[in-house]
Amino acid sequence: MSKSKLLPPTFSVARYIININNRVYDSLLTFFGKLSFVQKLYLFAFILLCFSNSLAIVAAITVVGLLAEFWPLFARVWHSLAGKAVLLLFYAVIANFALAGAASVVNEVVGVSSSHFSYTHNFAILLYLPAWTLAISVIALLLLQIFVPFYLFVLLLLKPFGISGFNLTNLQHYQKWTMLFRLVLSSILLYHLALLSDVDAVIEENLDNPKLLSIHPQTIEQSDLEKVIIDSVDELETIRQQKAVEQLESPSVESKQPSNETLDTLEQEINTSVNKSLKLRALYSQKTRELIAHFAYQLEADGKSRCAISDNAHIVELNDYEILEISPDMSKPYGYDFEVKVCQSPAFPL
Repeated sequence: MSKSKLLPPTFSVARYIININNRVYDSLLTFFGKLSFVQKLYLFAFILLCFSNSLAIVAAITVVGLLAEFWPLFARVWHSLAGKAVLLLFYAVIANFALAGAASVVNEVVGVSSSHFSYTHNFAILLYLPAWTLAISVIALLLLQIFVPFYLFVLLLLKPFGISGFNLTNLQHYQKWTMLFRLVLSSILLYHLALLSDVDAVIEENLDNPKLLSIHPQTIEQSDLEKVIIDSVDELETIRQQKAVEQLESPSVESKQPSNETLDTLEQEINTSVNKSLKLRALYSQKTRELIAHFAYQLEADGKSRCAISDNAHIVELNDYEILEISPDMSKPYGYDFEVKVCQSPAFPL
């Protein structure tokens, strides 16, 4: 076959491929041009979720997208009287939980009632209130995505009666696909939050763990802390695997026997979603308690009193007969020693 007969079909195929590439390129440009900033965030988070194990990055991107998308809705609700009442009640409940949690932490640190440490209690509230507010708000925002389809379904049923609701978002293109992506991302994040719901018990055990408390707060090394936390994560993994085996096992049905692949998948899921969160929350809990102890010693407690005080110690008078003496002690969990003593004064000599 001559060269002149080969060239026309070759050029036709090349021209056809180029035309397809141009159409695909133009379609992609048109598609991305219609996407808003929020929709691009959802798409990027979904791609990361499919091709990466960085769940923390996916969660951060999804939360940023949800906040950016629903902030106008929050503003509209706030400018109505009923909306203000609901929002104020919601955050008043959060503040109450933060108030009670801060009192519990102060009691844990100082060893006596937090009523004797009013300023330290207020300081603990300032430390915990932002975390409580952010966490509860994010969870509420994620739960909202679960109820959005039901809201739209109810509006569809009420539409023949002339009842129309208000738009939750201001998106102009691909609203249904965006709702689907929000629902998938929110469901996955809520699922992993549910997996982390029992991490609090492990963290509390870590705070009283002799291995962790034996580490000096100023000389703590990342490897030491990671070793203690990983040990606790291993214990949590064992419990989860035992529960999975109990749920999957069936004496009469052989096909329900758990495979190694199932346990490996469970272990990988726990390692990726629990380990980092556990370390972060354990460090946060430890550091906040150290700050509370330091605040109680430096600002709340008195350096001079009618009661006898040890060298380099500060005290808080509990009543006419008892004092709480606070002294620096780096061997203690939070860097200070809290001890209740009898008040030795001219009125009450030893």
